[in-house]
Amino acid sequence: MPIGKLIDRYTLGARVAPVLVIALCLFLAISAWIPFSNWPVKLLGGGAVLALAAFVLAQVARDAGKAIEGPLWKAAGGLPSIRLLRHRDPALDPGLKHRIHRRLVDLKVVDRMPTADEEATDPDAADRIYATCSAWLRNKAMELRAKSPFDVVHAENIAYGFRRNMLGIRRYGLAVFGFSVSVAGPAVAFDRLPVLEVAALLLIGTYIAFGVNEAGVRRAGEEYAIRLFNAVETIPLSPGPAGAATTGKARKPRTSAKA
Repeated sequence: MPIGKLIDRYTLGARVAPVLVIALCLFLAISAWIPFSNWPVKLLGGGAVLALAAFVLAQVARDAGKAIEGPLWKAAGGLPSIRLLRHRDPALDPGLKHRIHRRLVDLKVVDRMPTADEEATDPDAADRIYATCSAWLRNKAMELRAKSPFDVVHAENIAYGFRRNMLGIRRYGLAVFGFSVSVAGPAVAFDRLPVLEVAALLLIGTYIAFGVNEAGVRRAGEEYAIRLFNAVETIPLSPGPAGAATTGKARKPRTSAKA
């Protein structure tokens, strides 16, 4: 696999970065015992360990984030990129929603979108169509991520992935933080004076304890979905047969995008 596939922007921002935040606690705990005069050892040795740990555990963060994603969005009424397509959801302006529905048909993702009455009669059937549209759009956004405005959409996707994965490994982060404090704290008794390390540890611990939560994940997910839908009309139309053979049904989507 090309190295670019392993360390792309999404992998770094959404998978490696959450582990790096937690691994930094261990780095600070060890650094508290190393005299400041040996700062090259702290920087080079600690940085190498941090990078290695982050890359090795990146997939763990991803899996943990995915494990909480389903229950979280189920409790919230569904993925934002599905929920916002519903006629009954008020988050998007009705005019914008109508244009999005029409564009998805023009793009041949589906033959037609459900009407408000059809959605009310059979919301599950409508959601299946919206889910197909959502998967198609997220994949298309990944394909176009280097182009405006999908570069901004991709940045929001990374922000969502980071928050989701941080929440997934939050309990491990709190455990590592507690252990790191117990290691760094006694250094004071040996005149190491790890003021910077302890202060940084407390900042990280505060963030993990209070800044990592379901509300933050939901906000990031909804912002990503809104950015995604705002960019729909910039997707170029391609000639060819309709993607769906039967009214209201869609062609089979490809594997869903990373977030």
